[in-house]
Amino acid sequence: PWEAVSKMPTDIIEVLHKGAENGSEMIIRLNLPSGLEIMGLATKNVYEGAWDNGPTWNYAVMADQIFLVDTGRVGQGPALMEMMASVGISAGDIDCIVITHGHEDHDGGLAEVARATGAPIKAHLIYSRLSRKYPSLAPSESKRDFPASCWRCFMPESFSSKHCPAYHQGRINREIEEIGQAESQISKDVYTFHVPGHSPDSLAVLAGGGALLTGDTVLPEITPIPTRESFFGLVSQVLAPEYTGARNTFGLRTYIRSLKKLKRLGQGSPGLMVLPGHRLFYNNHWNEMDLSRRVDELLEHHLERCSDILRILGQGPKTAREIAEGHFEAHLLKGFGIMMGENEMHSHLELLAAAGDVEPCGDERFAATGGTKFEELIQSLEAAE
Repeated sequence: PWEAVSKMPTDIIEVLHKGAENGSEMIIRLNLPSGLEIMGLATKNVYEGAWDNGPTWNYAVMADQIFLVDTGRVGQGPALMEMMASVGISAGDIDCIVITHGHEDHDGGLAEVARATGAPIKAHLIYSRLSRKYPSLAPSESKRDFPASCWRCFMPESFSSKHCPAYHQGRINREIEEIGQAESQISKDVYTFHVPGHSPDSLAVLAGGGALLTGDTVLPEITPIPTRESFFGLVSQVLAPEYTGARNTFGLRTYIRSLKKLKRLGQGSPGLMVLPGHRLFYNNHWNEMDLSRRVDELLEHHLERCSDILRILGQGPKTAREIAEGHFEAHLLKGFGIMMGENEMHSHLELLAAAGDVEPCGDERFAATGGTKFEELIQSLEAAE
């Protein structure tokens, strides 16, 4: 029989539809102490195996206006609408759609949901800029018909040309109400915070003072993949004049500053319920997070990874791929896993280079300098404004 191991305050959670053991297709109602009601709607995700994130958790925030936060992956828009209808939320009830960040498993269903609801779409201005095409600025001929967000994709073109056109077509030229400030009030008691790093356009949504919807910036059990500072150069003309460098957009250092920003928010709001974009419920159990504690765990994870990279480079210069092969378990690197692992190594190598602990040495290889200043650098990074 289906039984959930409780790690959440069950007096505020009502399971309306059980779904699968990994949480897929689950529907819950959260009744916060503040009186705010939030519907959690877990749509199917494509990822499986060692890199499985679980389903995407979308949330209908029943504030003075009903905000739908995220829309699931491509093809899940109709399923999400059906899930909402099953709990009495009609298409016309949705006053606004908020996108936490421009990754396919969070905004892939946007076209269908926007068409069905007619609701305005709110997202960070970086999302709006990167979801459009700029043929004259594209880094290669093969990218001319793709939006700027695709220019920095680390997946091979054989993959993107096959799987991504329909996704991008649903976003290109879509009207977006841009959120540009570090903090913005979008409704009574509903605020957004710009927390780039995992994605340059990432938003966290504070609802009713009682819940923080973190998208993929803070997740339980798994560690979000940070972007690379080098990606800024590809899209700098698109983001100018508001953004002139990677500091507030891309990279592990940016992500760490965003984590510290959220930790500060958590410290100022005791009892804040954290609602992540994945694994709120997974493997038949709930994942409750204390925001400050989870941020500390994520920071420790990155410290340990930097340390291990230096250990691997102690054997001699290596490429990012060779470092990934030395760091990750072999089953994580199967298929496209090697590309994801290699991309993660590049993010950490950028920080280690900024600390003076590694340096490029030709043939795409990196060498350790003998320094170990990365911990001091990470500790010195201040919370993003």
